[in-house]
Amino acid sequence: MTADQPILPNYQQGYSIGAGAIVLCGEKVLLVRLGYGAYKDAWALPGGYVEPGETFDVAVQREVLEETGVRAEMQGLIAARSRVSPGDNSAYLVFLMRTESEATHPDGVEILEARFFTQDKALALPTITPMTRLLITRALTGDTPLLKPTPVTGYPPNEFMLFM
Repeated sequence: MTADQPILPNYQQGYSIGAGAIVLCGEKVLLVRLGYGAYKDAWALPGGYVEPGETFDVAVQREVLEETGVRAEMQGLIAARSRVSPGDNSAYLVFLMRTESEATHPDGVEILEARFFTQDKALALPTITPMTRLLITRALTGDTPLLKPTPVTGYPPNEFMLFM
């Protein structure tokens, strides 16, 4: 531990925050085939951890671009997931994003493949994660509330974003 690193109270350890996206191009959704972890080779939403100094919306745009090469426009927040597992209490926020191009460039390490699928083709994948299945079904049928990013006067937008 260096002098510039804060000592965190015990209750602030063992937490993680992640962000993922339903990226739509027309009527198709972007899915990634994972190259690591418990869901290795499964199809899921692109996303990852929120890094220190990032707002959720910035993190998800960065993760989508890093993992898939896709630049997508933020539409809003559509879901939040809370999970407790041994050693970790995590939150995962899911955003709706849109892009005009189906061109992808997966990183080849974390993400083995990145492709756009119609709803029928996505749901027919034998290794789609359960959360992904539910989220894309809701998003593609328009059955999702949308909390839009709203800058608040008095706060720097790169440090503070409200979704409402």
